[in-house]
Amino acid sequence: MNVLEGRRVAAAFVLAMAAAAWLALRSSAVSCGASAPAAPGLYRIAPARIVVRPWYGPHHVYGIFVVPDRFNDKRYAVSLAVHGVTRQIVRRRLPEKTYVDATLAAPGHYLRRVFVPTRVALWFLITGRFGELRTPCQWELVFADRSI
Repeated sequence: MNVLEGRRVAAAFVLAMAAAAWLALRSSAVSCGASAPAAPGLYRIAPARIVVRPWYGPHHVYGIFVVPDRFNDKRYAVSLAVHGVTRQIVRRRLPEKTYVDATLAAPGHYLRRVFVPTRVALWFLITGRFGELRTPCQWELVFADRSI
């Protein structure tokens, strides 16, 4: 590789890094308006905190939700919706490891940490919608009553 090719590669790398930084720091293009009323048997919960750091690897894009104890029942199907991307959450037979944070804990509630796959977070970054992923009003944990 000659000097000219090396400079082209370096310039392309710098340009790619600048574009990635711009996409990562770009604010959301979607405003947070009033949410639509839930249908009967659907219950929506907004996150208390979100963490979005996909460059650290798996399990670094998640929301922490303060969930009323009544939803800790197998009759509710659970899904995570993040700006049009919905992911079903499978409840395991074994009790889940609970997430503990004294600043978010409330009586009669439990904390639930729900992960977004890293590939989905990277897709938001590549498509220029990373700001929407970092906006808490774009996240919601949806509980659907299976008995209805």
